[in-house]
Amino acid sequence: RNKEIFINKAEAYCKKYGIPYEYFNTTGEDDVKKLAATVESVKPDKVVSIGGDGTTLMTALALQNSDVPFGIIPMGSANGMAKELSVPNDTMQAFQDLIASQMIIPIDVIKVNDDYTMHLGDVGINAAMVENFEKEEGRGWAAYAKHFVSAVNNATLFDVTVEIDNKIYEHKVYSVLIANTRMYGTGAIVNPMGNPHDGIFEIVLLTRRDWTGVINLGLTAFDKTVVETFKDYTKNYTAKSARIKFDKPRMLQLDGEVIGECESIEAVIIPGGAKFITTSDNHFIDQLRDK
Repeated sequence: RNKEIFINKAEAYCKKYGIPYEYFNTTGEDDVKKLAATVESVKPDKVVSIGGDGTTLMTALALQNSDVPFGIIPMGSANGMAKELSVPNDTMQAFQDLIASQMIIPIDVIKVNDDYTMHLGDVGINAAMVENFEKEEGRGWAAYAKHFVSAVNNATLFDVTVEIDNKIYEHKVYSVLIANTRMYGTGAIVNPMGNPHDGIFEIVLLTRRDWTGVINLGLTAFDKTVVETFKDYTKNYTAKSARIKFDKPRMLQLDGEVIGECESIEAVIIPGGAKFITTSDNHFIDQLRDK
């Protein structure tokens, strides 16, 4: 999305209230390292990530060794992480929330081999969809839906071995999800137990493929029927670390970015890997208070 209109409004807001600011523009080359160095030099009170899930992840990684918190302005293709954390769609409202809020909470990051995810990663149906979606000249929900349907139609069962705490589980699956949160960018719940602040992650194995269940899992909004559907379509595991092995090298995507083919995955949670600026609208806040 074109960010110029928002940038102009945010700049005017900062000037009106005497808030000093600086920009960091991503280039796709060493952004994590360059942003970390910029934060070290500038020493800001807060960092604002303007973009989608990939920009959110990059920002969190750059701030891993810093006490500086960050928040999200949702301006990506799907904004799954922002939706999960109840960030307003209205970009100026989201910005004003970040400026005003003193509510800072830890947010988890998952290391997956040599890469990372904060949201959702997978091997299988969604990874195939993301791979084809990246090649699409036109973006948006129509293209997303087209490639999702194609990925479902072409999905085949494959063997997977999951090792957690020295226990081994073997399954035939259509997809393997490494989930830190509950939902895709569509708002569809794929992991009802997900909570990006709880110090654990879930492995969700999609073991059936027919239209009723898969459409619910991939394209529709969350309701009680979808949760009940999960019991018949998936097998779930909770872990702090896990090793996942496939029958052959398979495509992996993390937070909407195609990583490449891998034959096995080592996944490890980094509890509170970054500090997140939020508000009481975040439905996970009550769970944190209960702890």
